[in-house]
Amino acid sequence: MVGDLQRFKAEYLKAMAHPVRIRVLEILRPGPAAVADIQTQVGPEVANISQHLAVLRNAGIVTGRKVGATVLYEAPDPEVFTVLDALRAVFAHRLDAMQSLLTDSSHP
Repeated sequence: MVGDLQRFKAEYLKAMAHPVRIRVLEILRPGPAAVADIQTQVGPEVANISQHLAVLRNAGIVTGRKVGATVLYEAPDPEVFTVLDALRAVFAHRLDAMQSLLTDSSHP
């Protein structure tokens, strides 16, 4: 049986499940940033940064607050970065395993 907690986890991860959104979170790790700053760091080829921020905001992963004419976005729960760090560790372990396989297979 799938419960509310599993649904919450799936929706939370689904909101994060895009390379641009992960990059946005990495940009927000040190602290709040304006949309223009986020856009500059993500790159001009990503034209729909506001849509990505809306997905993250709707999931409660980021919040926005208006300061004058600027909206500053931030990740209010630092545990989101723990999730990203855990994923990085999983990736590193998988990469190590793959490199070991390549090394082992190169010696008949």
